[in-house]
Amino acid sequence: MKYTNEQWKALSDRIMLTLRPTQHPVVMKFISTQEEFDTVPNLTYCQNKASTCKLIGMAAHFQAAFALTRDHFSGYYCAMNNGCMEVNQEFKDGAILYKAPTPWHHDQEDAKKHIASNMQFLPETPYLGIVCAPLCNCDIPEADVIALQLPTQAAFHLLAGYVESNWERLEFPFSGESNCADTWMRTLKEGKIGVSLGCRGDRATGALAYGEVRVTMTTEQLLKALDGVDTVTKNGILYPYNPTCLYKDAF
Repeated sequence: MKYTNEQWKALSDRIMLTLRPTQHPVVMKFISTQEEFDTVPNLTYCQNKASTCKLIGMAAHFQAAFALTRDHFSGYYCAMNNGCMEVNQEFKDGAILYKAPTPWHHDQEDAKKHIASNMQFLPETPYLGIVCAPLCNCDIPEADVIALQLPTQAAFHLLAGYVESNWERLEFPFSGESNCADTWMRTLKEGKIGVSLGCRGDRATGALAYGEVRVTMTTEQLLKALDGVDTVTKNGILYPYNPTCLYKDAF
């Protein structure tokens, strides 16, 4: 479904009033051609090296649309992990995960397993780049992913709203230093909700704050979750949760 700027603004207001997040929710769009870039008005291209995490943080903080092309990623690992560059053998070998400056694994075999897991979320043909824009000021009619930066309590409440109806057990992978694979790339490829505790990259460059988590959803999943939150609110389960008493008759 396509959304107008006004509809995105209304959805953003609903999220801010319902969940009280510390930062604006962000629309993510993965771009295959320059013509697609050109359809987004008021677009600022990153001229310096940046990560997708940083792109999300910039869109949320400055409340404007930003574009990141494959030529301006901060490194090949970020570009390949986000489906914007053909993977090379160095990436497949997991070099960046067991060698300086980011040796997350002491063994190459573990690094290769890590990368192989990430690769299941990559497109067959690399994207040209990514656009991120805040819901409160968004000129992108259709979102691929919506990225939320939430306090842990807000994330719990939103996901509890999602399973309020048509209940299903939600499970989230943890692959280590690959916030992108566990969240927006998974949502993009498989249409599944993503949750990350916040990797070093998202905290160092994306401004994910202490005590916050990253949640990614499709627009439809987000609307279902918010509807569920409205239902439990009508049932007397208010957010934020009172730390001393949960029921009116406790006063």
